[in-house]
Amino acid sequence: MNLCKQRQSKKKVLILTSLAVLASPLVLPLQQAFAGTLTTVVNFNGANGAAPSAGVLPGSDGNLYGTTSAGGSQSKGTAFKLSGTTFSTLTTLVNFTGTNGTNPVARLFQASDGNLYGATFTGGTNNLGTLFQLKKTTFTNLTTLLNFNGTDGANPVGRLISGSDGSLVGITSAGGVNNKGTIFKIALTGGIINTVVNFNGINGATPLARLQLASDGNYYGTASAGGASNKGVAFKLTPAGLITSYSFSGANGQSPQAGLIESAKFIYGTTSLGGASNKGAIFKVPLGGGTPVLVASFNGSNGANPTAALTKGSDGNFYGTTSTGGANNKGAIYRLTGGTITLLFSFNGTNGATPQSTLIQLANGAFYGTASTGGASGQGTVFKFTP
Repeated sequence: MNLCKQRQSKKKVLILTSLAVLASPLVLPLQQAFAGTLTTVVNFNGANGAAPSAGVLPGSDGNLYGTTSAGGSQSKGTAFKLSGTTFSTLTTLVNFTGTNGTNPVARLFQASDGNLYGATFTGGTNNLGTLFQLKKTTFTNLTTLLNFNGTDGANPVGRLISGSDGSLVGITSAGGVNNKGTIFKIALTGGIINTVVNFNGINGATPLARLQLASDGNYYGTASAGGASNKGVAFKLTPAGLITSYSFSGANGQSPQAGLIESAKFIYGTTSLGGASNKGAIFKVPLGGGTPVLVASFNGSNGANPTAALTKGSDGNFYGTTSTGGANNKGAIYRLTGGTITLLFSFNGTNGATPQSTLIQLANGAFYGTASTGGASGQGTVFKFTP
């Protein structure tokens, strides 16, 4: 749970102020708790990185790329590459130093120019975070595109995406006019940042996840706080910059911290709290916007407190991770079919713990992700899960 505590204290934004161990032990059928095979791909040990908060990215060259929020030569985080037939060969691409950023917690993004782009939560000139580019093809040359100054945002956490005009679009969890976070655009080459939205509490506060550019041409996202009940919002953002927010009530979810995904004319997401047991929920909103509708609730046994987005598998079902819950209260992998959540795997610490990242599925059918703690050195893992 160290990274959860780290994210609470460092970000000063997470709603998960207390993740208590479940009051009574869970008794689950073995086949339910372990409906699949998990293989540890990499154990982080501090020197090669520690506490990966974001998931891995499949690069156009067939390798996997990612970041760790801590560890490396300066203990300020790393960017890494995983190569080989099993992706078990780790190469450190960049050691963050503070000057070039600290504590990257967002997934990397590969733009149309082939370069990798990312953000650090802190560090840089003002210690409020940075945007950076890793230049192809070795991705070892880091260029700082922007040092946040507070007025233009602070503490970026969500993955950058490509906007409809080809620019980079992202969010900051703090800063801006109201110090409640921003949505911004910036060119691939850096330069002047354009603040598209200043969150003000009514339209949301403290966004923690990337935007989703949907098939209707609008952007969709969430903010972990703010709205009518201060339980967070889901919102639609038009290309012209008009934002419409829809509040969570607790019953339909609370404190969304993960990105959204489009499927069958709906936008799906997760909340870290709320739902029937206040342990998190899966929700959907119709394409075009609307009040979030509860799809399913986490209850601890099937996982709890998800901070990762859903991934649609090749079988048509959704897959994801929860940061706590499961048989050992150390996190879980689950499948959503219709409105039913099925526990597939429970982390036990040895094989990882506290997964906070979104899964990816490769052509071999397996899912890959990271656990922010646990593993051989207790400092996190990259894992492969085969349902």
